[in-house]
Amino acid sequence: MAQGLEKSKNKTEELKSLSENLKTLAKEREKEVEPEKLKTKDAIEKENLKEMRIHARNMVRMRQEVADYGQISHRLDSMVDYFDKEPEQSVVFSFIPTVVEAIDSSIATGNSKTLVTTLDEIEKRYFSAEIVVKFKYSSITENRPVCMSEEEKVCNLIQKVADEYKLKVSVRLEHSPRMSPTVRDEVKWFDDSQVKTKTTSWFNIFACYI
Repeated sequence: MAQGLEKSKNKTEELKSLSENLKTLAKEREKEVEPEKLKTKDAIEKENLKEMRIHARNMVRMRQEVADYGQISHRLDSMVDYFDKEPEQSVVFSFIPTVVEAIDSSIATGNSKTLVTTLDEIEKRYFSAEIVVKFKYSSITENRPVCMSEEEKVCNLIQKVADEYKLKVSVRLEHSPRMSPTVRDEVKWFDDSQVKTKTTSWFNIFACYI
């Protein structure tokens, strides 16, 4: 029994290695966020809207990549646990080379969204719905839906950086047909208040209100 378990673990070594690589990528990307935050702070101080948005957008992308890499790593770990509990002769082990090749190729693209899509397709093709739920359950904290557009995330980050460094910056959302009614109401309120009260010390960013 122990020998069979050892053999199954050897068959999943490449999956474990991929999971570790993804954890490393997540840590590396996380380190890149802080310099972008400081650049965003500098842009706010200089009242440079273009630079603010560039660096905040970089932060949004990096944070999404950190979340994606972490999610895929957890799902691969769950997949390894599943394989390790299977009998040595189980047909599921024949899936491993294909899974490894597909994930490896997706990592090479440098696009974390492609990586998530690839694993979704692999799980759908090779595993039952019940098993896939177990894979994803372990990464539930990394897989929470975020109900904000990229532009909203960018402006939210700009405001958070300003708050952290006690800088003054007012943020509002550009009028868009894609806005929810709630957001439109917030924009209307902001516009009306701007007409009634002239601000002199705040730099207005014509972006979005969070």
